[in-house]
Amino acid sequence: MKFRFHRGSLADSIKTLVELKGRDDLVKHCQSLLGQDFVFEPSALKVEPYGSGGDERIGWEHVFVVTIEGYGVIGFTDAHC
Repeated sequence: MKFRFHRGSLADSIKTLVELKGRDDLVKHCQSLLGQDFVFEPSALKVEPYGSGGDERIGWEHVFVVTIEGYGVIGFTDAHC
């Protein structure tokens, strides 16, 4: 799965793109992005459909928004997990 951190522009967001193996890697990566300032339980991370389809600008067939309860939107992924 591909994950990009939420930024002010798509160009800046794409610079943060990483490949992850699944939900456990996504949780670990998001925790590393937030550091010790915001620690969360894995169950607080949600992956939900975003928009009405993919994003042709970056070639993603599907887009999912990644949120963390108490934090908000942290990024976007191309796969549901």
